[in-house]
Amino acid sequence: MLNKYVDIMAIFKIIPKEKQEKLPSDENTPEKRAEKLWSFFGKGENERVAEGEFIKGVMDNDDALRLIQCEPTK
Repeated sequence: MLNKYVDIMAIFKIIPKEKQEKLPSDENTPEKRAEKLWSFFGKGENERVAEGEFIKGVMDNDDALRLIQCEPTK
């Protein structure tokens, strides 16, 4: 099971600083990025997402997939 901050912090740390500065204001911190990603799953604050559910969710939603990748929106 995954909680909403599990890997977002690690992913955010590998985004180069100069690219972090270009991120939209609702994605420019690991917490904001996690909150935005979490909203795609419709889970409550203390709920979890199963690994398979997470994978399917991001593979089925381009916006969610983008949030776990390192490239900012162009």
